[in-house]
Amino acid sequence: IRRYSDAQLRQFLWMWFLVITFFWVWNAIDPEQPLHHKMEWAWNYEAKINHIVSLWTSSNNPLYTRDGQLLSEYKNELSSSIKQDIFNAWLLLSVPLWFLFLLIAPDWRPLRIDTKRRIAYFWQFGKFYITRYDERTNPLSAFKPDFHHSSLVKPEHAALILSIQHETDPDKTANVDLGIYRPACDFQDQVLREFLTDYMQSLNPDEEFAHYFKKEKRLWSDYINFFYHLSLFPTRGYNEKKTEAKIQQWLENNPEIY
Repeated sequence: IRRYSDAQLRQFLWMWFLVITFFWVWNAIDPEQPLHHKMEWAWNYEAKINHIVSLWTSSNNPLYTRDGQLLSEYKNELSSSIKQDIFNAWLLLSVPLWFLFLLIAPDWRPLRIDTKRRIAYFWQFGKFYITRYDERTNPLSAFKPDFHHSSLVKPEHAALILSIQHETDPDKTANVDLGIYRPACDFQDQVLREFLTDYMQSLNPDEEFAHYFKKEKRLWSDYINFFYHLSLFPTRGYNEKKTEAKIQQWLENNPEIY
């Protein structure tokens, strides 16, 4: 199940990427802007330094400047100062590229639900989280479901929050926000909660709910989500062998007791 915060973060990154890129282009093409001036220096700074040095060279003594400073020292000082300005200019020019790298980064690893073994699990920053649910009652009660939305998002666009326990420390949990942004419908947290409850209680969910996973038509929100999920890399996957070993070890340490 997709992670809600992934696309919401990309929305924020897209906004700043477009804003910074606009000012970057504006400063680059407008000769009156300081960035344009620094870029001119970056293309051919040695020729410009030599031109300034020639203007300040003393007519009486070509080894010194007009104010008596040794010409080689003046040129070195000027060169060091200009190189620092050029470095700062290139650093500023690279900012949109940083945002672009973040935008095309792989999607976050999704949450997995295994209905045969009645477990939900995922990896986060190298740590494994797993929780078993009971299909005889409300299966989501084991995950303490909640909802979340930032101050910039309407309550109708909230995410479903599930708490997953750490593999060895049940008191240590990770809150996983689920859903898509921008949501395909209002109050997706409630819709997703009801769907997962039915799905996890089903004896044969792959067949019973198969038609829910076949998209019938394209929604207007799909075009927005295309950019929010744009990536040049595949979604962060699971190391299947390592993950299965973790699951088997956890099942051995936590046998079911009825």
